[in-house]
Amino acid sequence: MEKQNPESLLRKAQALGDDIKEMEAINVPTAYRKAQIKIRNRRKAEAYNLLMRYAAFLAIPLLLATLTLGYLYLNEPEPEVKYAEVTSTMGTVVRYELPDHSVVWLNSGSKLRYPTVFKKNNRNVELTGEAYFQVEADPERPFYVNTPNGLSVYVYGTQFNVAAYENDDYIETVLEKGKVNVVTPGGQETITLLPGEQLLYDKQTSQAVRNQVDVYGKVAWKEGKLIFRNASLEEIIKRLERHFNVDIEFNNNTGKEYTYRATFRTETLTQILDYLAKSANLKWKILTPEQREDDTFTKTKIIVDLY
Repeated sequence: MEKQNPESLLRKAQALGDDIKEMEAINVPTAYRKAQIKIRNRRKAEAYNLLMRYAAFLAIPLLLATLTLGYLYLNEPEPEVKYAEVTSTMGTVVRYELPDHSVVWLNSGSKLRYPTVFKKNNRNVELTGEAYFQVEADPERPFYVNTPNGLSVYVYGTQFNVAAYENDDYIETVLEKGKVNVVTPGGQETITLLPGEQLLYDKQTSQAVRNQVDVYGKVAWKEGKLIFRNASLEEIIKRLERHFNVDIEFNNNTGKEYTYRATFRTETLTQILDYLAKSANLKWKILTPEQREDDTFTKTKIIVDLY
């Protein structure tokens, strides 16, 4: 072995001593714990990244399913609305209960059309003729009565009468209890009625007039009564036609106007005409019904003349 310089041997000995000191300075348990922590953190990071990839993979079909269901829900066609009709023939009064438990009385020659299932936000019916409504209260679903002329009446729960015969010049709304809102054709005006008030809407002039009336006299027909309060002969004749299912031809040969105040319960048509004739020069005659080719008969016709 080649002899080495004593100084060189000393430096090597010092370097070896320094290495031994550095190795002795290392805290093995602490270093081990640090290594374990690094390994755990690395595994957590790898597991988190893997979980995120799985979540993204699962979220795609879930998102697609949600979008599909949302589209189907928003674009689902509304179920077909089915309607029913109830009518009262001339000379009769019909009482009927609607799907929401509201009750309606139909006067002679009237028709009511309504959906077999009311919508969630409203209750719409169509009336031709005259009807008295006792509407079941529901503050979330207004009850609309629509007439052929375009006038509508809506309430949330009350009792009222609507007369909307197609051959009448006026549409009449009378309120007995609660409150009603009358919307004129085209939605031009909304008029609120209070108990005891009547609204007359002129079909020709599109004018609406509100009055105080005797409500019972206006709605007693549903009990089979005929009540007249300052009624003209023309009005009485028209109501008698519907009540008794006859045709009455009224000829006012004088041009005078007569008004009557009367109540009829069980009287016949001839008895009522006799009563009217006591206060005016009124003559009347009944024409014999004619037989048609199908063996049916024409409606009874009465000619009334005022002299």
